Amino acid sequence: MTSTMPVDDKVLAVDTQTPTQPINQRVLIAVADASQIGPVVELARRAGVREARVLHLNLRESYGGRRFPLETDAAASYAAEAAVFELRMAGMTASGEVRNAMIGKAADAITAEAAEWGADLIILGPPRRGEFAARLRGSVTLHVLEHAPCPVLVASPASKADSDRAAAAGHAAAVR
Repeated sequence: MTSTMPVDDKVLAVDTQTPTQPINQRVLIAVADASQIGPVVELARRAGVREARVLHLNLRESYGGRRFPLETDAAASYAAEAAVFELRMAGMTASGEVRNAMIGKAADAITAEAAEWGADLIILGPPRRGEFAARLRGSVTLHVLEHAPCPVLVASPASKADSDRAAAAGHAAAVR
């Protein structure tokens, strides 16, 4: 189907002086651990994110009526703070937060935080389970994709070359 425009119709020029607001004003970035920081920061940079909130969930397991954290508070804080640092170094406004969540409720906590904060987009770190394990035990990523109040981007795992470079940089920093 082709359409023709009459010759006497005028096309108005677009106002190029007025800055446009980015589509993704508020982005929730969920990281499971420090290994996911590189891929989510790169994805946020490519998506043109301006303001981000990092969410790290300190997962808890219930055993005998008591709740036990799977990581120390220091390790949980490090994951959030490192992601905030990297996002700021990439030129984005970022804040971070650590919340507690029960195993099996991580996806609910992510979607609730996105709705509460009014996120326009959710960025998730790379899935940690393989396809077979995800089918057997479920997947946080799939649950968030199905129940999110906004669009979701999922970072792909860092390539082997990226992880080798990161390991070499970490080793060089430790030697100094």
